[in-house]
Amino acid sequence: MKPVQILHLNTESGWRGGEAQTLLLARGLRDRGHGAIIAAPEGSELARRASEDGLEVWTCRMRGEFDPAAVLQLSRLLRQRHPGLLHYHSSHAVTLGTLAGLVAFPARRRPPVVLTRRVSFSLRRNPLARLKYSFRVDHVIAVADGVRWVLLAEGLSPRRVSVIHSGIDLSLFDGPRESAGRSFRKEIGVPEGCLLVGSVGALVPHKGHRFLLEAAGELFRNEPDAHLVLVGEGPLRSDFEEQARSATLAGRVHFTGFRRDIPAVMAALDVFVLPSVSGEGSPAVVKEAMASRVPLVATDLEGVREIAGEGDGALFVPPGDAARLREALEALTGDEKLRERLARRAREKVFDYSAERMVERTEEVYERVLSRRLDAA
Repeated sequence: MKPVQILHLNTESGWRGGEAQTLLLARGLRDRGHGAIIAAPEGSELARRASEDGLEVWTCRMRGEFDPAAVLQLSRLLRQRHPGLLHYHSSHAVTLGTLAGLVAFPARRRPPVVLTRRVSFSLRRNPLARLKYSFRVDHVIAVADGVRWVLLAEGLSPRRVSVIHSGIDLSLFDGPRESAGRSFRKEIGVPEGCLLVGSVGALVPHKGHRFLLEAAGELFRNEPDAHLVLVGEGPLRSDFEEQARSATLAGRVHFTGFRRDIPAVMAALDVFVLPSVSGEGSPAVVKEAMASRVPLVATDLEGVREIAGEGDGALFVPPGDAARLREALEALTGDEKLRERLARRAREKVFDYSAERMVERTEEVYERVLSRRLDAA
């Protein structure tokens, strides 16, 4: 594929999986010879990290997807730079970018548009979503088959939707990391030799942490040396801290807030849990656990099963079922050979989800979209 300048628009100010993937993709495309502009909100974590990485960054205030000032500023950028392709990385980016494109370009002069859909929520939640994902959009990348099926059920053409799982930098999880794991345990006050179960994710309702806390409360009755660590920040933190004050959990649940040292966190864990009840597409944190050789317990959501496999890379439980989650944790904590088998198989599978493969597959989508545009000209 010939080098092309790509403008990546992400409207999120915080730092979650979508922002990490935006940065990984832009970095990888740059390394393949393409131009990359990151358009993000002022003061956003993505803008800061992209700038540190040497990428070109453009920022403005973005007060929602219908912000007229942001639309005008973005349209000026589009006219000035006229990128060869636009890639939207968040739901609000679709609306904001489409409106800016309408201002900046007549229909026949606009650059092709690709967008990434990272969650499996139905588009019916938003009456305008069906229009958002079809008007002036040339192709949609779904991060899992489950996300793709939702999009097709909403009426998008199969020809316009591809599946590319999010990727991770596998090099971060290679080599000996025992000392980093010990340091993390020491920091949160968990002695060596104690069972440490952990979860990484925003403390929001659909991530299902309340069910993990409930399951841990029952598990800890028979595991006096077990601890739980929740890595992440969010609006439900105070609620979960209150839940963790129960008799069986008191002093044994550790809240770290947001962390950048996920390889060290994973190195400290005996078991990783993804307790989400909905909305997961292709969670990078599952791949990070797999790359770290940490045995995995996860709720049986389509995107997660696609990654970890049919029972040989993880133990799966129904979403929102604390009792079944506790049973799975008990099965793992009581069977060292099972933990080793799951961890070994997961490590074998994770190579399909490298950042390099994600960048390569995305570049293939770009090439098809640009070729169709040339054929139609």
